[in-house]
Amino acid sequence: MKFIVGLLSGVVIGAVGAVVYAGQSGKDLREAYESVRSDLSQRDLDQLGSRVESAVAQLQQRMDAQIADVKARVESATAVRQDTLADAADAVAEAKDAAADAASDAGDTVAEAATEAVESVKDAASEQGA
Repeated sequence: MKFIVGLLSGVVIGAVGAVVYAGQSGKDLREAYESVRSDLSQRDLDQLGSRVESAVAQLQQRMDAQIADVKARVESATAVRQDTLADAADAVAEAKDAAADAASDAGDTVAEAATEAVESVKDAASEQGA
């Protein structure tokens, strides 16, 4: 059981260390590794624990900042999309109104032309009947 706990602890510490130190230059990494080796050789696990805790806290802050940035970008894109959809809806409504007006005007023109044609036919019929 102790072996499994030790193995899991090592895996977790290794994963955290890999993530924390991944963004550092070679010199920074060698200096950090030297301080970890020093803590381990002196069996100063409290110091090592505090370093890991500090590194995890820094990683958490960076992740929170990146998550906030992504959220802001998503919200901005959503707002732009909503504005675009609203503009499109307005354009469709305007086109619908214009089409309705054109259809009404065309109906009025046809009605006037039909009335004039009926009047012309009546006039022609009355001229022939007289």
